[in-house]
Amino acid sequence: MSALPPAAALARAVRLLSAQGFRETARNARGDSVYLRPEGCAYALRVSNHARTPRQRRNHPEAIVSLVIRSTRTEAQVAALAAAAARDFAAARARAEVQDAEASSRK
Repeated sequence: MSALPPAAALARAVRLLSAQGFRETARNARGDSVYLRPEGCAYALRVSNHARTPRQRRNHPEAIVSLVIRSTRTEAQVAALAAAAARDFAAARARAEVQDAEASSRK
């Protein structure tokens, strides 16, 4: 199995997540951070080659999960990382939606 350099691994992860119903909603100017979200969802999953900066946290507070790929990965590793990110996103989304509902009921 051939290894993918980080940029190719990131692109592959975006394609895999897109196949699971995520759609690209934002991309930074360098193209190394992509924000994806399911249709009709307020929250996003971030795919990047670096950790979020304070500016990114401020500009994209809807990003509740990040998938970071910094080094060469095999296709199988990328598939496993994308699947784990999708699972983490589903769990984080459920928690966030409960918190939003609780905050709304207190008003």
